[in-house]
Amino acid sequence: MKRLGTVLHALGNDVLIVRGDEQASKSEKPRINSSVMDKTVKRIGKVTNYFGPVVNPFYIVKLDRRSNTPEARHYLNERIYVQ
Repeated sequence: MKRLGTVLHALGNDVLIVRGDEQASKSEKPRINSSVMDKTVKRIGKVTNYFGPVVNPFYIVKLDRRSNTPEARHYLNERIYVQ
């Protein structure tokens, strides 16, 4: 499990904007549709897109509504992880 970054914004109840960690090299960037987890290692969604600078990109995470995932704003300023 690798750290994806910190949640900056919540769009509605099912989309997060995440600032990626600077430590990750280009080969360590997560792929589209990679599973995203919270600090309790519970799957909360998947990476759907990324944008911004290559060194420190932003990721769009779509929350999984099939499970009992809390609202998006619950994750503001939290670190989330990718598998």
